[in-house]
Amino acid sequence: MKFIWLNFHVNYACRHSGACCSSGWPIPVERVKKAGIDAAISANDIPLGVTPWLVESGDVPEDFAGLLALRDNGHCVFFEAGGPGCAIHSTKPAACVHFPYVCLIDPRGIRVTLSHYCPTAAAMLFEHRGPIEVVEGPSPVSDLEILEGLDARESLPPTFAEATVGKPAGEEDADRLMSWDEFSEWEKAEIARSQINELQADDVMLFDHARAAVPPPYSWAEAPAGFESAWWSLVAPRWPHFDEVLQRYAAAKVFASWAAYQDDGLAAIRRVARIAAAVVRIETARQCMQAGQPLDPYLMAQAIRQSDLLLVHYADPERLAALPAQGT
Repeated sequence: MKFIWLNFHVNYACRHSGACCSSGWPIPVERVKKAGIDAAISANDIPLGVTPWLVESGDVPEDFAGLLALRDNGHCVFFEAGGPGCAIHSTKPAACVHFPYVCLIDPRGIRVTLSHYCPTAAAMLFEHRGPIEVVEGPSPVSDLEILEGLDARESLPPTFAEATVGKPAGEEDADRLMSWDEFSEWEKAEIARSQINELQADDVMLFDHARAAVPPPYSWAEAPAGFESAWWSLVAPRWPHFDEVLQRYAAAKVFASWAAYQDDGLAAIRRVARIAAAVVRIETARQCMQAGQPLDPYLMAQAIRQSDLLLVHYADPERLAALPAQGT
């Protein structure tokens, strides 16, 4: 199958920042990988400060041996075990291999976007120069033909409802299914229009919808009190300096969107993009309030990372794409 990327993501390679290794996430380990890890430990290739390295769990499928153990600080037992980075990088579990890739698999191929919670992915939003393009690229995991992601190969493409390919669809076209090429052209046109403007009146409502999409036992902090004042004093004066960064982030919320296969497809893609814009505005204000200083590249990057931690890793995709209570 073809692998399709946004051009500012296509050269992604792990820079070993360790964000995924130090987030305290439960990481399942496939049984087929356990023996290789045990052998490396027995050969003293991996000095461990915590044993056992594997935690048994009844919550994992039968083909998994258990979960990677965590240190008291929430870091994976193999993170910085005897050196920088991951001590089992060459034989790490599939969940680690697939981070930070977010894949949509449909008849057009495998569309690959990234979670910008990864510091490297976030940095790429700042580093790119030139226009945003949809390009063909390599498999992000060279030894796998099909990656983990939303498998929509048996799904139908969206209808023309609310589409703007060439011209707005007339009533006679609204219920007609797009061809796959037409869907791709709509996606490119939507990416070209993507942007994230300044504070909007419905931001808190959309942000609260994202928070409500987080299933228990997890949760997300509400918008900070006084964030609007912080926005206008600390964020807004510097916001235009990050127009290109925010355009790339907005494009990544349209491209390879799982919301395409919700009941109202194209409208759901736009809705999730609007929710993401609201989240990043509020998280930017939060970062500036916590730092007590105006927006700068570091704080913008941290706001984007936190936004994708909520949107990609905490929120349930179906609940996120569902119509918010007030019908936006």
